[in-house]
Amino acid sequence: MLKLGHIIYSNCFPVHAGIVTQAVPFPYPVVPGIPTELNRALVEGKIDVSPSSSIEYATNPGKYRILSGLSITSRNKVMSILLESRVPIIELNNKVVALTTASATSVVLLRVILELFNGINPVFMLYEQGVEEPYEQADAVLTIGDLALKRSLQPRFPHAYDLGELWHEQTGLPFVFALWQVNYRKNTDPELHRLHAILLESKRYGLARLRELADSHAASFGITADLLLQYWNRFSYDFGPEEQRGLLAYYGYAAELGAIDAVPDLRLFGGTP
Repeated sequence: MLKLGHIIYSNCFPVHAGIVTQAVPFPYPVVPGIPTELNRALVEGKIDVSPSSSIEYATNPGKYRILSGLSITSRNKVMSILLESRVPIIELNNKVVALTTASATSVVLLRVILELFNGINPVFMLYEQGVEEPYEQADAVLTIGDLALKRSLQPRFPHAYDLGELWHEQTGLPFVFALWQVNYRKNTDPELHRLHAILLESKRYGLARLRELADSHAASFGITADLLLQYWNRFSYDFGPEEQRGLLAYYGYAAELGAIDAVPDLRLFGGTP
């Protein structure tokens, strides 16, 4: 039986809302986790379909298919991918920047912004978000997800940058943080079509009820209903031509950095690029 990964951050919730609330019948097991955990489970075949970091698709070219019509994409400001810094971003050359291990996509995006857009080469360190506090060792800290959305800024880190906003300012494009990816095997096609159709139904259910869902589920995320609704409305959950242009631009920059070998073809399941 196919298994579906579920990102535990609130940004995934609108697409999976029908499934999670059981308003849309779903006959498959659901495996929750943070993006890096789901990336690992997907590549190892422990789950079959998951919203997964967009960089994961390019890191393992040819292994995955992308479920058509589904993504987590910021149109501009994203609110939950945050770089806090002691100094202005242009002064981070040779300074220590702490990178969360929770998201590979956001780490590469930050490298694109620092190294390619601004010509800055900091010293990177890794930290486990929610467990370690790197503020004593680092000059800037990357935080993602609901923790970034909820956190109060550190007084010693007065400069805060939204990475979705910085990307859009430079490129004019949306940024695709996650794709619903399939660890693809041909003999699963009938079940994949079924699962895909249910996901699209769950997405329609969720997007039609954002206010209602924000009111009923805000407490579970530790976020106010108004902030949660504002946050959800910043995203596109589609994967149309504009989202694909943004993703391919990101892959181009990632290849320039050497973070991936080359820009991959977008191989969709249930539709065409």
